[in-house]
Amino acid sequence: HARPLHPHPEKRRRQKQIARFGITTKSGPPCPEIIQTLSDTSDVDVGVAAIIYMYINPSHRGRGVGERALQVIRAIHAHQKCDYTVLVADDDGSGKLVKWYERNGFRRAPLLQEVMGSPGGSYGVTMIGERNFVNDDFFEECPIKWW
Repeated sequence: HARPLHPHPEKRRRQKQIARFGITTKSGPPCPEIIQTLSDTSDVDVGVAAIIYMYINPSHRGRGVGERALQVIRAIHAHQKCDYTVLVADDDGSGKLVKWYERNGFRRAPLLQEVMGSPGGSYGVTMIGERNFVNDDFFEECPIKWW
């Protein structure tokens, strides 16, 4: 006899997915473009991870969900000993998403366009941001669950 996972399945609220993201969780090998991009601000021996995609349901944009998801991603990268996070911001040329990432600690990284698979900006603007330093209990206190 199988028991339901929830004691009262008929009363369980349906959870709604409001965001999703894909990331690397290990530092990639160093490459000359990353070393050159970071040479003015950092040691050359750094760990770099990537945001492959991040999507926030349009009905939840402007509510801080993206900022919190970005905080979680960067905390995961920090936990994995990655010093920087790279991404390609694809906003169809409007500039809105690039500006949003800039407000959230990222900067443009034009030397990484080829490495990140967006030659000449064909798939968006490459960006890089330093990791977040978070408290040890961040993952226990975070209201967003990503599993």
